[in-house]
Formats: sequence, C-alpha cells, structure tokens
Amino acid sequence: MPLTFFDQYMLSEVVAELATSCYAGVLMLQGMGLGGWMFDGIDRFTMLGASGDPGIPGLGFRYDQDERWPTPNPTGRQGVFEAYCPPHYLDMAAAVEAFAERKFGPGGPYHPDTPGAWTDSPGVRASAQVHSPQFKACVTHQAQYIYDTFGKFPGTVPSVMILNYVQAHHLDLEFYDRFFRPGAYLRAHAHHMQRWHAE
Repeated sequence: MPLTFFDQYMLSEVVAELATSCYAGVLMLQGMGLGGWMFDGIDRFTMLGASGDPGIPGLGFRYDQDERWPTPNPTGRQGVFEAYCPPHYLDMAAAVEAFAERKFGPGGPYHPDTPGAWTDSPGVRASAQVHSPQFKACVTHQAQYIYDTFGKFPGTVPSVMILNYVQAHHLDLEFYDRFFRPGAYLRAHAHHMQRWHAE
C-alpha cells in the first residue's frame, strides 16, 4: 500500500470522527438554547497559527517548514495539545512509548482504574490487549523510517489537521420575532438566558 494512500486513508478516518463530533456539538447547542452552526472554509494553517504573519497568531500552534513540504506542518501547542512526534518527543520511539502509556497507563482508556459506565468497568477496560514490546518496536521502526524519510510524521499529510468548525452564539430573539413566523426557534432558545445566565 503506498504511503500516500495510507496517510490519506487515515486522515479521512480521523476527519469523519471530527465531523461527527461537530454535528454532536450543534445538537448540544440546540439543547442548551444556543444558536450556532457547523462550517468549513477557513484556512486551516492560519487557524492553527501557521499564517506566516506574527500579527495573525491563530490558535498559536507550533509549526515547522521544510523545503520538502509544500505547506507548513503544525505539530501542536505546548502543554495543551501535542502530536505524538518530534519536536514534542525526542524521536518516534519516545512518541510510541508515550502513546502506549496514554492508552494503557493510569487515566488511560484501557487502564482498569479509569472509571466507566459499565457494570464491570475495570474488566472491560482491561480487556484490551496491551501492546507488546515487539509490536511497539515494529511501529517504532516504521514510524521512524517515515520521519527520517520525510522529516515529519505522518509523512505526506499534516501532523495536526483542523477541518470543521462549530460556532456558538446567543440568538437575537427580537430579530426572529420580527422577521420570522412563530416556531422559528425552540423553547430552549426562548428560555436560554433565564436558565443559563440568571443570577
């Protein structure tokens, strides 16, 4: 399987989950009585902080450039969200170990002491197969090869990607009352200020 295909395949999988989470966010806004919408179209690199203009910091993510890459490569925001790759880790071996610890270590989704909704949460969480040293060595070997070859990981797509956005706001109910028929907004919108902002 060509690496370019694999990277695009993985990016598509991740983007599908992000789009679903944005959709869930819009449903949550309605339940809370907030307005908002899900959209796309803002330059992803500028939003993350790779505009190239210090006056437009975006979200302040670190990004690097290399003559081999057609675009900047955002990797994270220090202490907030860091991709499992250099420069946030010494090498891909350290990134693989950190990722495995995040999954199976204390507080991770597969650690038996992490609370959960199941009647036997420790049993369910501990049922995931812990990555063996051989498996981690294989992943490390492949990931380090990609990093050494392309100067970044993943090799052919950005390390951190942003696609969809959810924007939230308070509705101007007077506007809707003036220009729309009754029913243009939900009861949750009508009572939002009382329920969420009453002193």
